Order: sequence, then C-alpha cells, then structure tokens
Amino acid sequence: MVNKYHTVVIGGGCLGTASAISIANHLKSIKKNPESVCLIEKNVLSSALSIKHSGIVRAANADSNAAALAKISSEMWLNIKNFWDTEIECERTGAIWIAKKNESSSNQRWDKLADDLKAIPIDFKKISMDAAHKICPDYVKLYDNEVFYHEPDACQFDPSHVRQALYQGIRRSHATLFENEEVMGFKKSKSNKITEIVLKNRIIKAEFVINAAGAWSPKLFKNIGITIPVGVEPVFVVNWLNSLAAKKKVMPIIADYTNRAYFRSWRDGEIHMHQPRKRGIDEASTLFADNPLAIIGADFITNPVNQMQGFSSLNHYEEIAHKRFKNLQNTVFSSGYQSYFDITPDLKFILGPDAKINNLYHCLGSGQAFKYAPVFGEMMVQFLFDAGQLSDLAAPFSIKRFSSGYMKNFWEKVTGNDYTLNQDNNAL
Repeated sequence: MVNKYHTVVIGGGCLGTASAISIANHLKSIKKNPESVCLIEKNVLSSALSIKHSGIVRAANADSNAAALAKISSEMWLNIKNFWDTEIECERTGAIWIAKKNESSSNQRWDKLADDLKAIPIDFKKISMDAAHKICPDYVKLYDNEVFYHEPDACQFDPSHVRQALYQGIRRSHATLFENEEVMGFKKSKSNKITEIVLKNRIIKAEFVINAAGAWSPKLFKNIGITIPVGVEPVFVVNWLNSLAAKKKVMPIIADYTNRAYFRSWRDGEIHMHQPRKRGIDEASTLFADNPLAIIGADFITNPVNQMQGFSSLNHYEEIAHKRFKNLQNTVFSSGYQSYFDITPDLKFILGPDAKINNLYHCLGSGQAFKYAPVFGEMMVQFLFDAGQLSDLAAPFSIKRFSSGYMKNFWEKVTGNDYTLNQDNNAL
C-alpha cells in the first residue's frame, strides 16, 4: 500500500511533534487536509530524550540568534493553547544564574552577556547577593565568591504533562500519527527529491520531508548521501527528596555554573538536578573523534542498560547538592538516570533546507529541543509555505555551514596553535 502525504515528519519527540501540529494546523487554516501530515515515530510519541528533559523554559543564551528564538518560544509557551489547542500548567518561578567572581569581584563575560541580552530585549540582569537571598528560599546557600543574575521570566513545566499535551495536540490537529513504525530507507529522484519513505510495514510518498530524528539522523540519511553531524553527550539526572514542610517559598530555577548543575523544584518535595551541556567545544569534540560526521546509530539511548547511574556519579551529585542546599545534609535519593543531549560540533541547531535534497528540511535541537519546540514548529511552516521572521532567524543554523572542509578546520582549531573554539560557548 502506498500513501501520499503533503509532509512526512520523521521523529516523534518534542520538535517532530511540534512541527507536525503546526503544519497540520496551517493546512486547516488554508482549507487543506491536515491528515496529509504524517508523523512517524519508531517507538511511541515523546519516548526517548523528550520525556527526560528538565521542563525548563528560559530565553538567556550566549548565542544572540538562539536567544532571539528562545524569547519568542518562551512567549509561545505561555500562550500554547493558541498554537497547539491544548493547555499546560506553567510554573513562572524565574531563574537565578550563579557564576564565579573573578579577580575584580565581578565576571566580565557574564556582564557582557547581560548587556547583549538587553538589546534583544531579554530581562536578564545582575543582582546583589541580598537580592538573590530574597528571591531564593532560606535553605539555598549563596557565597561571597559568586556573582548573581536574575531572569524573572524563566518558567518550568512538568514533562509528563507536556507529553500528554503533545498527544492531545496531534489529535486536535488531525495529523496522522504512526507509532512503532521505523523508517528503513528512502528513494529519491534524479532531481534530488525524496520520493518515497520505506517503512517496515508500508511505503509512503511525500511532497516534503522533515527530519526531526535528532541523534538517529546520521544513520537514517547516510544511505542517500546526506551527512548530518550530530553526536550524543551523556547527562546525569538526580532527584533528591525534600521536606514539604520546608517549602514555605517557591524556589526559582537555579542555574549553578559554579558547580555545573541546574536545580528546579520537582513534583512536590523533590529537588531535581541535572548537568548543563558542556560549553567548551574542545570537550564536545571528543564525541566526534572516532567517526566525525557519521554516528553509527542512537538506539543505545533507549536501552535501559545505558540509562543507569553508578555510585560515583550519584556521590558526585550529592556533594554538589550539599554545597547549594542547607536542607539536604541528610540526603534522601529519590530517583536518577542517565540521559543524553544530541549535539553538533559547534553546539548549535540544524534548521531549514538540506544542502542536497530539495524537499528535505531539518529540525534538530542540539540538546535544547524542549524549550524551542513551539517556535521551531512554526518555523517549519514558514519554510514549507511562506518565509518570514522565524525562517529568517534560522539562517545561521543551516546545515550548509558544515561544508566539506568544516571538520578539518574544526580539528585544527581544537588541537592546533589557533586554540579558540574552547572560548566560543563557555556561558549559558
């Protein structure tokens, strides 16, 4: 059986689902069939990395282009019913960012970031320790050798509620959903268009194809000559049980760059903590060392054996938690697991048209899929129909930047005398 669709979206995580919802809703708005959008997920919707995100939505970002998109996405999350026809409860807690002071009792890099974000504009400003104490509950430890920044508009969601909303959004958009359906390959025409998507149980055709498969992308598209530079970086997550009696005040999101950990309040009586992405590209480069632009596959991500944490990781996280919280001296471990970020060599997204296949578009989140989901979904609509502000903002994230000589230059900068890449993304 061969079915013809307007758009086939590959990957049922946050970005793929958001893309399918947005495109289906757009088709409805122009009196076309929303069921001609087909979302393909090899397991079940939002079952891989998308169910393990922290639920944090914030706009602050060291890359000004990404920050502009994050600001739009943050505003969309607060009005998500207008885009997905579903409601999700949002905790508008704000965020405290913590960095180390340097010799001048400040941090010039973070001060510059605050100035850069002000121009977008994003409300992200330096505050005193006294102001930080007033925002945080009294069980949060703050130190004299630290500098503090406040992002009052940052918010957080419960990932399980987001997953329910994604299902509801797909149903209400009337997009077609194939779960437990794996893409086995593609057929393309002489004009370099994908003509057929070969699945385990059927063959389907599409006018447009959107790749939202994240870390699975290199293996999926390798056989039609598409090289997608996406690797995976492990990230550890721990939830510590906290006394409900101690929750007299809402805790803001704490972005602790002194100890390299994020903290948020989690499901009544827990403190959720996870690592941020590695910001030095020299660190991230090790993930591309064996086979720089062709990761073999990403099925290990969903293998239970590869989601467990060892004692040393838990012990390390416990030490960090003790440094930041007074009330966790007698720590009670609640739950923990290992997850992954999908990353690119330059730690930036891959968005927009493919460089070789004329009807293929990419929507890859580079470890930040969740918070950008609404804006990237609407961006895909602009790529397929009418260009606009969002598709224009995606220009710096085109896959075309990874030219044939990119990795040669990459390794020269990481290992050579011109050692600059490790300075590019050290903040946020």
